[in-house]
Amino acid sequence: MFKLLLYGMLLLGYAGCSQPKPHRASWYVTPPHHTPTTLYGVGEGADFNAAKTMALAHLAHSLSMTLQSSFTKQEYSMRTNGKEQTLQEQRHRIRTEATLLHFRDVSIEQEQVLNGRIYLLVSVERARLYDAQEAALHETIETYQQQFELLQKQSGLTRFVLLKHINAQLPELKRQLELLKILDPTRDVSGYDTWIERYGRLYETQRHTLHLSLEADAVSTGFKEVLAEQLLALGVHVDASGHDGVIRITSKHKQEKLLGYYMQKCFVRIRVADAKGAPLASREYVLVGTSSIDFSQSHHNCVKQLASKVASEGIFKSLGL
Repeated sequence: MFKLLLYGMLLLGYAGCSQPKPHRASWYVTPPHHTPTTLYGVGEGADFNAAKTMALAHLAHSLSMTLQSSFTKQEYSMRTNGKEQTLQEQRHRIRTEATLLHFRDVSIEQEQVLNGRIYLLVSVERARLYDAQEAALHETIETYQQQFELLQKQSGLTRFVLLKHINAQLPELKRQLELLKILDPTRDVSGYDTWIERYGRLYETQRHTLHLSLEADAVSTGFKEVLAEQLLALGVHVDASGHDGVIRITSKHKQEKLLGYYMQKCFVRIRVADAKGAPLASREYVLVGTSSIDFSQSHHNCVKQLASKVASEGIFKSLGL
């Protein structure tokens, strides 16, 4: 009797083990390739919305990887400062890429529930994504164009501040433009190419034709020299005319001798105005210099500290522009 019972239990165990384990669907493991009309993405999550978000992020990331051929590998590789990104950082990057795309009418092609997780295969029409992306790019460029036209009669420095902002956005605008070319290579986007190139040239031209004057109080001449050196290195003209704008540097100093050291704290204020005196930007620094020689040397060390900060940040950021 015992043998029969044991034999029956073994049969039941074998029957249970013979049941195939559930696996993730083949469409998730090997997602379909993009087609000339449709883009695909897969994702998983604790609920439907989380899975859909990751599926769209996967789709966006696949497009981003395609963009690598148009830009430097260093700029778009999954490495940061020579170190591999953690999985969490990679996922954050992918989610960020997804937020830059304007998805419309997302279709759910497949859905699977496995071990309490939701798995999805989604699709997006290339044409609809193209239209949404182009509309966003066009709106951005139109806004910049209108802003610049409004400043035509303003001082050169005022125009330069806007051009500097636009120039900082050009790499992202180029990236969006390359995405349009990938989504539909047959459409003509040469007008956007021309606009981006034109404003890149305008920025360089404006930078090299700027005439700024630098003014400083008696105790701030060293700080003035730091700013002048950085501006001249970028091709900006520094002279007394102040044709395009004026930079004023003032400072206050607190001196203290402690344990044989000459310590000096410098409170530096930089103010930038256009040729008519209208304020454009300002920046403040608190610098600390120490010397075993005298206060003159500790002040010199404050100047060196400002020079280091300006070299690190860039002159225009240091001016608050």
